[in-house]
Amino acid sequence: MPFTVADYILKRLSQHQVDTLFGVPAAYGAPLFDAVSAHDIRPVVTTTDLEAGYAADGYARTKGLGVVSVANGVGVLSMINAIAGAFVERSPVVVVNGGPNAANLTNLKELDVLFSHSTGQPDGDLNAYRLVTASAARAEQAADVPALADHAISTAIRRKRPVYLEINRAIWTADCTPPDGSLPVTNPAAGTEQQLATTIIGLIRAAAKPVLIAGIEIQRYGLADTMADLIAKLGIRWSAQVPAKSVLSETEDGWAGIFAPPGSQPAAVQEADLIVMLGCVFPGSYARFIRDRTDDIVTAYDGKVKIKNGNKQDADIVALMAALVAEAAKQAPRPVPAAVDPAPPPASGPLTYAQVFDRVGAALDDSWLVIPDTFLGGASAASLPVKGRDGYLSGAVWASIGHSVAAAVGASFGSSRRPLVICGDGGFHTSAQALSTFAHYCRNPVVLVIDNGVYGLEQYIIDSSYYDDPNAAPKPYVVLNPWDFPEFAHSLGVRTTYSVDTAAELDQALADAKESAAPALIVAKVSPRSLPARLP
Repeated sequence: MPFTVADYILKRLSQHQVDTLFGVPAAYGAPLFDAVSAHDIRPVVTTTDLEAGYAADGYARTKGLGVVSVANGVGVLSMINAIAGAFVERSPVVVVNGGPNAANLTNLKELDVLFSHSTGQPDGDLNAYRLVTASAARAEQAADVPALADHAISTAIRRKRPVYLEINRAIWTADCTPPDGSLPVTNPAAGTEQQLATTIIGLIRAAAKPVLIAGIEIQRYGLADTMADLIAKLGIRWSAQVPAKSVLSETEDGWAGIFAPPGSQPAAVQEADLIVMLGCVFPGSYARFIRDRTDDIVTAYDGKVKIKNGNKQDADIVALMAALVAEAAKQAPRPVPAAVDPAPPPASGPLTYAQVFDRVGAALDDSWLVIPDTFLGGASAASLPVKGRDGYLSGAVWASIGHSVAAAVGASFGSSRRPLVICGDGGFHTSAQALSTFAHYCRNPVVLVIDNGVYGLEQYIIDSSYYDDPNAAPKPYVVLNPWDFPEFAHSLGVRTTYSVDTAAELDQALADAKESAAPALIVAKVSPRSLPARLP
């Protein structure tokens, strides 16, 4: 059989352990789906284009690289929110899009005749994705594909960012030379790493109360063991940003608690006279903290290092981490206190927002992958006692509601852990159709929906007094249309459902769901004025 353009792309992806193609097939890209079986790649067709993007993102965050293909125009523009989140949070998703052929582009230019799903701009999709990817290119000839595909996939792996590759729809089945050799998947050292490491370790040794903060690049670049080695060799307290929660086990010595200002600032961070942030991405909530503590902060991310008020310097984080460990090994470590693992309170009484997290915390073990949504309980979710490494997946920086349910589709293929989604009822409304994908592909995530009838986070941000005044009405635009969640799940093929309103019932539902191999929906009913123990 001839080796085609579609084969080339799939072969390169399979060489990097990609075994699932997410998407919503369309005429321009159907040949890619037709070719997957020859490369031991399963196609997973989602209910929406946005779900496909979130699923590929969840897969990439757990497996290391993901791929998605949807219709040009209507599909890729619908999906751009998911890819923007992947860009912000360093998730390497390869978007492969079937695009217009030469005749389509000629008709548009000479006759003003739009091709399918066109905005009237020949490079509309391409230009849109240049804003949210590390690489965006169109292959017009079969001969262009090897170089463009290699560059895209290599860039995604090296930079931990999404990329976009548009294929002229006429060339999918054209002959193509098979891949030759391996792709470059590591970044070159800048040559500054040893000098920077000497300076940074010297600052740590001179500080009275230094602390390290692990960021998402530690997970993305596979640096967890190196980070643990650095902590041990320094004998230093450490924390993590929300997106990097459980990159290391939170029972390891030195754990100080999650760092998510302004709500969660462990004492070890507040009292520190030196804060070394490795691989961190800073959402807006960090602005005041960083501005106030500039004299105490060292950052390393996006190939740059900044020491206190100095200028940014080039440095590859992989090479820098190795140099930090080597420099730290030159002296004996300080003693460091053990991590604290508080026991959750027992279950009792009517269910409250705070109790939901107490009960989930009591149920967690190292079989679960916790995937919280952006919702009123986000800060409480970030403080859950997740067990072991790589047990937490969060879109906390981009903060798009609904990410969690759809990301669990991809995570169920990419992780050995079982996804446990925790989301508000508003977030669930935006991506609930993903339950159909769970059922169709026999995936087993458990989705816990906190049902309070309102967009609780929006109400809290706009007017938090509602939660204290029993006579106050919520903003009319945050009130949700009530759903019969179990019946909805049943209609999509998820038969295992629970509706609970006491702490004891939630304990039982979590235990029962864990015993079953089927996907499950748990609806936890709480008062509209109930608040979690930790707030944004």
